Amino acid sequence: MGVRVRLRLRSTSKEVQTSALVNSGYETEEPEIIIPMALARVLELSPSSTVSSYLVAGGSHLSAIRANEMLKVSIMLEDRATNEVDAVPIIVPGENEVIISDRLAHELDIVILDTFNGEWCLRDELGRKVRQSTAPQYWQ
Repeated sequence: MGVRVRLRLRSTSKEVQTSALVNSGYETEEPEIIIPMALARVLELSPSSTVSSYLVAGGSHLSAIRANEMLKVSIMLEDRATNEVDAVPIIVPGENEVIISDRLAHELDIVILDTFNGEWCLRDELGRKVRQSTAPQYWQ
């Protein structure tokens, strides 16, 4: 199942709510968020000339494009507000789901409890609350 959270993504001109897969194997030094091309268009993100290469499972490489602007990202919860953090949007042609890096998960205070059952909590809820994953959302 994996862990998915509901996010609010805010660019300088648009705001979108979407689910995002928390991927602890997507290891980055700065908070990054993979954005499908269709969502990049909705958020009116323009690609930079910077192309990044990522080593993915199986030893293959993936090329991706950094956007020119940062996104403001926060978790959408019914019972409380969360902090908004800056994230580097990485546009990945062919990807259809939003994916957050380990560093962005850290900045958002996400703690994965059970990947198979999709259970998670926020760092300050550890031992007190268990949250369930949201349904996947695909951008075509």
